[in-house]
Amino acid sequence: MTINEKLTFFVELLRCSHNIFLWSYTPDLKLLSTNCPPEVSMGEMISLADFSSAVAEYAGRGGIYPFVLDTLPGLLYIAGFEYHDNILQRIHILGPASTGKNSHILLRKELDRRNLSVRLRSVIFRYIDQIPLIPTTQFFQYAVMFHYCISGERISPEDIQFAKGNSGPVSDEIQLISGEHRGIWAAEQSLLRMFREGNPDYKKALERSSSLSSGVKFDTGDTIRQQKNSLLVLLTLCSRAAIEGGLNPSVSYTLNDYYAGMIEECRTTASLSSLARDMLDDYMQRVRRARSDNGLSPQIQSACDYITMHPRDNFRIADLAERSGYTEYYFSHKFKKETGTSVTDYIRKVKIDHAKTLLGGTHMSIQEISDELGFASRSYFSSSFQKETGISPSEYRRQNLKL
Repeated sequence: MTINEKLTFFVELLRCSHNIFLWSYTPDLKLLSTNCPPEVSMGEMISLADFSSAVAEYAGRGGIYPFVLDTLPGLLYIAGFEYHDNILQRIHILGPASTGKNSHILLRKELDRRNLSVRLRSVIFRYIDQIPLIPTTQFFQYAVMFHYCISGERISPEDIQFAKGNSGPVSDEIQLISGEHRGIWAAEQSLLRMFREGNPDYKKALERSSSLSSGVKFDTGDTIRQQKNSLLVLLTLCSRAAIEGGLNPSVSYTLNDYYAGMIEECRTTASLSSLARDMLDDYMQRVRRARSDNGLSPQIQSACDYITMHPRDNFRIADLAERSGYTEYYFSHKFKKETGTSVTDYIRKVKIDHAKTLLGGTHMSIQEISDELGFASRSYFSSSFQKETGISPSEYRRQNLKL
């Protein structure tokens, strides 16, 4: 079968259950073909959805994996990329789909705020109620199959890429599905056991758990809120499993608070999905480090944990020694012998690591970050940061700002 024949067959299978359409474009996004009704102008729809620039930017970077696009509230599309001899030939877009039952209402409100022609407005409104409701986990499975039809390559949902920087709330990943919670407990325990063990293959268990449940089965009337609630539950479960796996409780609880705040700041399905991956990977790496034999005595390990969890404090070695029950001289000697670094250097490294988070995840000025972390001056902070990382704080922010 040719790629066209595979895609036609695949979309016809989907349309047995969902009223979903396929568009094929040249690499510069000129429409080649579509099975969408002729009265709907895809050119106007792309302009309205405002995702053409995101597709072009991703294709320009040589993107090969399915690209999920958040557009107007509650609408998702999948972009697939057809290559021959490493040269992009066509871009295929599948959609739209809605992932929450209140998405149609949100979409109408969004359209009311746009300056649309009467004709385009009437056409869009006519089709809003026909847009299929598809749980995001199922939609991601469609993306995997879509990619296989185009490339013949088998991938997993972990390989799916997301558009970044879209504005406005969009759909959630959680759908209320009636029925029993059959198999969820076992899948959840398998996932948590992997976190306790520091097993990096946890992603397979996560996929298994996600295939059985889309999350919290409570209809808040706000689909993005449902996805946040479900991710918060996953965060709590994994943070407790990480403690059981050997991660210091103070570290785990502080990470929990940090990621809970990040979850609340997210506004799109794409940003939440991306954050979930980063969050789980962070916990897994920390558990693996905690489970490794670091050869530290309980007193020195406790001191390291205390420093790590209080990066804003102005530490005095005498105070740390007193907490450990040692004299200052003996504590400093023992600390360097066990960790391989001086107390002062360890404190500076912890502060610089925290500065990286503030530089990449906040709009705080460099002076404010310097003051926040207790450096004597901005120049001393900058020189310490440069010594630790090899680049200046401003250059680090330029390369890593995630806002």
